[in-house]
Amino acid sequence: MIKFTSKFLAVSAIAAMAVAMSVATSEAKKRMAAPKSCGGPGSCSTNCANGFCSVYICGGDGAWYPAVLTPICPTGTCMNVRKKC
Repeated sequence: MIKFTSKFLAVSAIAAMAVAMSVATSEAKKRMAAPKSCGGPGSCSTNCANGFCSVYICGGDGAWYPAVLTPICPTGTCMNVRKKC
């Protein structure tokens, strides 16, 4: 009975590892295939009016977020000015 139990546990562990590996690889492929909208680290300036522009920073998830330390910049000195970030 102990041999049967140990064989059953070993086979179950191998099957669980196989399922976990297949799920992990499919999730990794989905993440790699999903394009990032902002294209990596960097900043973008938009909403330019009255001599100032709003500054946005590219987040780790590929989305644009308002800059915390420098939320605005003078129009002449802004980097990467776009209509929409």
